[in-house]
Amino acid sequence: MASSLRLLFFPGLVAARSAPIAVFGHKAPDTDAVTSALVYAWELNERNVPALAYRLGDLNPETTYVLQKVGVAVPPLLPADPAPKTPVAVVDTNNPEELPRGIGKAHIHSIVDHHKLSGLANSEPLEIDMRPLCSATSILYARAKAANLTPPKHVAGLMLAGILSDSLEFRSPTTTPTDKEHATELAQLAGLDVHEFASGMFDAKGKVDHLTAKQLLMMDSKVFTLGGKKLRVSVLETTKPAAPLARKAELVTAMQQLVAEEKLDDLIFFVVDILQESATFVSGSPYATSLVEKAWKVRVDRDSGTVLLPGVMSRKKQMIPKLETAVANAEL
Repeated sequence: MASSLRLLFFPGLVAARSAPIAVFGHKAPDTDAVTSALVYAWELNERNVPALAYRLGDLNPETTYVLQKVGVAVPPLLPADPAPKTPVAVVDTNNPEELPRGIGKAHIHSIVDHHKLSGLANSEPLEIDMRPLCSATSILYARAKAANLTPPKHVAGLMLAGILSDSLEFRSPTTTPTDKEHATELAQLAGLDVHEFASGMFDAKGKVDHLTAKQLLMMDSKVFTLGGKKLRVSVLETTKPAAPLARKAELVTAMQQLVAEEKLDDLIFFVVDILQESATFVSGSPYATSLVEKAWKVRVDRDSGTVLLPGVMSRKKQMIPKLETAVANAEL
């Protein structure tokens, strides 16, 4: 089986490495970034390619719940930025802004991702598996199926968690019929009820009262260069949006601090109501207000600094394309 897997996924890559491949997702890791790193490390080891999973930041409450539920230990933090030629594999991103310094000089063994191309460059050929599925774990399950490799119960649980988290239990427009099929099959393998598992994840996701405003902004946050501007786009997904929205003054102060600390052009923040399937934009600056108004053709309330965006749930498929178009087509 290991031999066939090598031939299927990485022709010619059969020699054992002196050091295990470090597998990791993006900074400010969400559930899919952590679970896909664990799953891909499992796949590589099944192929007799030594690999270890790492994370690039603290776990959020949802991911903590998932790992406890499926009985998997928390992967360690990546101890240092990779040195030149260090073997690494990247999951759930291909954006250099979301990866450790020096990633371009590491030996990138492979990338498994479901996002658009975002500028990562390296000096050697590599294997890339990018598909328009809702999560990296959905891609990894497709790979396992293609190789006739059945994930054990805990790995199936990790795969299912990545799908349910990124698709918001199939509410997100990123969801495909394939993702739903994968979830049904994985739930059987993991011995989990899809809705019950998702509800537990979302309950955990909503328990954020103990977090600082800056932690809320960084819990699910990515940096993009749009029209020459460096923007951090942060999303807080919750079933209880009233609690974080009540902390708007704290959030605005934290936004301004992050913009200064990271030398950003701005930070755009959305609170996504999972159950109502909508997003509330929370403004931290006049530029952010103008950008969102032009992107969605709405008016941000000047007193609350917010606007409701019905049906908006996905950063990848809805927020970033709208923001990118607004930046490109308007002088702000």
